[in-house]
Amino acid sequence: MLFSAQLPEEIRSRLVQAGFGLFEQGYGQRFYHSMSKRLIDGTEIVLFDYQYTRGGGKSSSTYRQSVFYAYHEDLHLPRFRLHPENAFFHGIAKAFGMQDINFESHPKFSRSYLLRGQDEAQVRLRFHPGILSFLEQHPNHCAEGAGTHLILWQNNRQVNPEGMAEWMRLGEELTQRLRRM
Repeated sequence: MLFSAQLPEEIRSRLVQAGFGLFEQGYGQRFYHSMSKRLIDGTEIVLFDYQYTRGGGKSSSTYRQSVFYAYHEDLHLPRFRLHPENAFFHGIAKAFGMQDINFESHPKFSRSYLLRGQDEAQVRLRFHPGILSFLEQHPNHCAEGAGTHLILWQNNRQVNPEGMAEWMRLGEELTQRLRRM
């Protein structure tokens, strides 16, 4: 793996251009501590830490999380956002028309996650039973996909060095499962 104190500008630019909601939050965004490699199948994998701040003055909060990023020309993901379900806040938002794609075949997934996407039919096709079961077994993750890009993280959670191998394995497995149709 290649290590760097900062995320290379080329990768940072790709992430920002992909329009991921994670990178549009708050201010003072910082991409740092990156590790990258290319898999045999050509998938580019990057792990990095990311932080941003919300609010101001004494009520400001800084959020830090480790992010898994996969890039491959053959990924072809529909634009989607996946977050752990927050019954109170998401319940109110759904009452006002916020989309949540649920699956009758996987009620645990549907209770645990809020899934949104621009093309619901394509998102449903990509989120096949193998993906749904995988995510049921790995709760509290967030993910966004768009075309050739996929990111995975847990809100305000940085992965310690001892957990990096497992974090990378989890991201790689999710990437491979999303590539299968």
